[in-house]
Amino acid sequence: MSDSTLRRDLGSLSGYATIVGILVGAGIFRVTGEAGAVAGSSVPFAYLLFAPIVLATAFAYSVFSSTPLGNRPGGAYLHISRTFGNYYIGFVAMWMKLVAFVGAISFMSTSFGEYMNFFIPGQDPRFWAVIVLLVFYGINIFGIKYYGRVQIGMLIVLMISIVLLVVPGLAAVDLSYYDPILPKGWSGLLSAMPMLFFSYAGFETLAQTAGETKDATRTLPVIFVRGVLASVVIFFLMSFVAFGVLPAEVLAQSKSAMADAAAVYLPPWGAGIVALGGMSAFLTSINGSILVPSRMFFVFSEDRLMPGFLSAVHPKWRTPHVSLIISAAICIVLVWTQSSQFLLNTGLIGIFIVYFLQGVSLMVLPKVNRSLYESAQFKPPPLIVIGIGLFSAAVMLIFMTSILKAVFIWTILWLAVGSVLFFVGRRQGKAEGFDYNARLVRDFTIEN
Repeated sequence: MSDSTLRRDLGSLSGYATIVGILVGAGIFRVTGEAGAVAGSSVPFAYLLFAPIVLATAFAYSVFSSTPLGNRPGGAYLHISRTFGNYYIGFVAMWMKLVAFVGAISFMSTSFGEYMNFFIPGQDPRFWAVIVLLVFYGINIFGIKYYGRVQIGMLIVLMISIVLLVVPGLAAVDLSYYDPILPKGWSGLLSAMPMLFFSYAGFETLAQTAGETKDATRTLPVIFVRGVLASVVIFFLMSFVAFGVLPAEVLAQSKSAMADAAAVYLPPWGAGIVALGGMSAFLTSINGSILVPSRMFFVFSEDRLMPGFLSAVHPKWRTPHVSLIISAAICIVLVWTQSSQFLLNTGLIGIFIVYFLQGVSLMVLPKVNRSLYESAQFKPPPLIVIGIGLFSAAVMLIFMTSILKAVFIWTILWLAVGSVLFFVGRRQGKAEGFDYNARLVRDFTIEN
């Protein structure tokens, strides 16, 4: 079934709500406090160090999204496979990302359940996790326009809580908490960075809206860069306030770090609003992340690397309902069987792999696939493209190797599973007469 059957109901505002909602979400509210145990009060400065790294990766997505590839969902899968003319490299990379996002959705849903204890103590986080998954998968099934409206509404609540946290919080900061600036040295700060990257991970979810965004190749490249820049500022200000009003060891033990920090200088109602904002952060991240597994199943099916029924589109709602239902079932199972830390680690390794290969693809794009490079509406000089791609790939390789040991067996297992699925899918596609070479050519000329 053609990707054109998806309805283009998302505008620029929904795009910004997607990327900012994903970034200023679960990570800053959940992982920031935990990172304090590793880096102490230097966490805000670790967020700043990430700025050039994440912007380099966003730059890669902006370039590729401005090509004709930016009209289809698939993101890095399309960018990698079409750059090299090789389905396998793109599929395996994005298979790991698909696994990563399923894990991340489950992790964020469970974290939302833990945040609920701020309002209703003693609840099983998994209970709330399953409820929120059912609600948001339901919204996504009923239509992408409803996804966009809900995302915008929740982001407004989130922004109100952030303003309430940051503005009075800056006046309450005790600078003695930042003396010394690096309480655990450079080694502590650098050790916390892979964990903190969870806050930045996921911005490429915006690429999965390409098949449903109006004028995607013009709007998405701009949103990628502006959305990341805005999030960097928000991350620094929020974490600077949190570590400026509470000791790092206190935040490290908290399951609702931002709400606990706000309780220091705000009345109870103010801390409650910040906690509500924290819940909105998890919900915007969950809602946006749901796009990834379902659209990846969809595009893999379109490319005949997975069974054809996965690209089925509901005749009324114009959403990939079968893929959404399957990914929802997987997430619910994971909520009840996996630990949060395990899901976090496995999620990160998959995302690092994708970002690494995305950086490599950008680096070689002007030489390996000149026609794709020339088709880009956002087309910096080749030396800049190569340099930024090299920088992004090198940093992601460092992050990837830093946590690979902890999830090595899991990574190898899922690479093997993905490889088996790929070769089975290709065999079935060839038996059905699917023209894989024609699909590659088609993607260079696809129109909005």
